[in-house]
Amino acid sequence: MCLISLLLSPVLPTFGQTRAIRGAKIHTMASEVIESGVILIRDGKIADIGENISVPQGAEVIEASGWILYPGFMAPSCLLGSQEIVNFESFSPDSSSLDRFDFYGDYSRYWAGGITSIYLDTPKNRLISGKGAVVKLGTDHGAALVIKKDAALRINLVKDALLPPMIKIYPAPVSIENPITPTQKQFPSTALGAYGVLQGLFNFEPYAGDLAKYMEEISAPLKQAQEQNWPIVIQCEKAAEIGQALELAEQLKLSLVISGGAEASQFVDILKAKNIPVIAEVNLRPNDIFPGAKSFPIEEPNTDPKNISALLRSGILVALKPMEEKYIFDLFWITQYFQRYGLSDDELIKTITINPARIFGVESRIGSLEKGKDADILFFQKETGKPLPRLKKVMIEGRIVHEKQ
Repeated sequence: MCLISLLLSPVLPTFGQTRAIRGAKIHTMASEVIESGVILIRDGKIADIGENISVPQGAEVIEASGWILYPGFMAPSCLLGSQEIVNFESFSPDSSSLDRFDFYGDYSRYWAGGITSIYLDTPKNRLISGKGAVVKLGTDHGAALVIKKDAALRINLVKDALLPPMIKIYPAPVSIENPITPTQKQFPSTALGAYGVLQGLFNFEPYAGDLAKYMEEISAPLKQAQEQNWPIVIQCEKAAEIGQALELAEQLKLSLVISGGAEASQFVDILKAKNIPVIAEVNLRPNDIFPGAKSFPIEEPNTDPKNISALLRSGILVALKPMEEKYIFDLFWITQYFQRYGLSDDELIKTITINPARIFGVESRIGSLEKGKDADILFFQKETGKPLPRLKKVMIEGRIVHEKQ
């Protein structure tokens, strides 16, 4: 079996072994909170869960009275340090985030923040920056695991993507009639131009001259994404950009996911009616004394916390992510900030568990604690004098991968 097949195949714990977690308060993210329940785990999956579950004889028992359990957190957008696209093309629909992913990297810092899975994203600095994947950060063999290879395609309508770098375009073959051309500015460089180009690429509008083959190669993977109904994640912040994304998705029949969405609350009726999810960026961070800080200052005025509250209150499927990659480890504390707007703990935790799992179509595996799903479980404990419970243990597929003494 080749290496890529091994990496894309499930890696399971020892077959036949049963573990039982008993007595914990379980936030399933799928139903009501179980005040004192049992989770049975077999072969890395949840074999049963509930209040009155019998523990089989010979099972390994983890006594968890006084503990609080959540599903493993899923970061809905994570670059893992790859901030820039390697090539200089404005259009890279064939580029995959997995091309630069280290399957055997050290992800212990992510585990320490409760993050067991991520949507491995592509950057925002090209108009079409490529395909992302859902990845589980570690298994019993130590390697990361791809849950879904082509989970979404990213398009960016923000200013960074509309200022593409200069590029040299060489004719092939080079001859006296077709000399080497000088550096040229790529297109488009305006929002209106981007809108027109995207329509043409998805619709296979014919191009003439030297660009014909180039554009055809770009259009083919876009058509595949369109036909297979991949989520199309469009980065857009301001109301004008969001309106443009909505119009593009309507015309091209795309499964739109709004990313960023600083002014998305202005479109709650449309988003709700069309079942369009939002990956909302939040420009918040804990105070310098971390973890357990009591206040979360807003660093920039371009994030309105009430925007998030309005989206959640409207019943829109929302996933939360920090605006800066370096705060991805603080997802739990960032969600808790919004309790001041009257949102419940479970409403907020869903934004980093079941909601992103649903957005990317992996809710059958991860995102909630239910029978048949992966046993990715976080163990929290309340501590005297601390405003929030503290993460103590992380379990992935039934095995403890991180434990804080």
